[in-house]
Amino acid sequence: MTTTLTAAETAERYLRGWNEHDGAAVAALFAEGGTYVDPTLPGPLPKAAIGDYVAGLVSAVPDLVFVPEDVVGQGPRVCVLWRMQGTWSGPMPGLPEPTGRRCDVPGIDVVDVGPDGITRVVGYFDQETFVVQLGLRLEVVPG
Repeated sequence: MTTTLTAAETAERYLRGWNEHDGAAVAALFAEGGTYVDPTLPGPLPKAAIGDYVAGLVSAVPDLVFVPEDVVGQGPRVCVLWRMQGTWSGPMPGLPEPTGRRCDVPGIDVVDVGPDGITRVVGYFDQETFVVQLGLRLEVVPG
């Protein structure tokens, strides 16, 4: 996908794809070799796995929405500040049964864009707030 979109426009389309629950549209914005990573993942996801990741999260949180707060930056890197909102009502790998509780969690995606699309997204969010709002117990594992 060769693009004439700015990084900010690409990031806005990326967020729109998530909000439309369209994993294929999100993945299509990524360049070959592009990756996505957030704190819930063991490592970066390749473009081919991003659509399934979106579908899995939407399955667990069917009313999932990322409320955009700001897009900052210029050039090939922008930061998208958002609030992830939704109700946990479907299965999430590695977690107990859904609690039916809502979350409203602040986060940010750092989005790098090249001529062929997104080359990397690194997502950060308040994991403690996420866990507590969903009604789970936070356990600290000694390291």
